[in-house]
Amino acid sequence: VRELCLLFTRGVDYRWQGMALIALQEAAEAFTVRLLEDAYLCSLHARRVTLFPKDLQLARRLRGIEGGGI
Repeated sequence: VRELCLLFTRGVDYRWQGMALIALQEAAEAFTVRLLEDAYLCSLHARRVTLFPKDLQLARRLRGIEGGGI
C-alpha cells in the first residue's frame, strides 16, 4: 500500500495507520474471495471443475465497472 501510495502521489510519503492497512487488507481479501466464487460458478456453468483464466475474465466482465470488472 505504501509503495503504491508513493507511486500515485509522486513521491509524497503519507503515513498509514495500522487499522487503515488492516481495513484495506480485509477489503482486498473479500473482493478476491467473491471474485473467485463468481469465477468458479462460471466454470461450473461450463460443466467444468477446473477454474480457468477465462472464468475469471468472464466473472469480471459480468460484474461490470462498478463490481470491479473492466
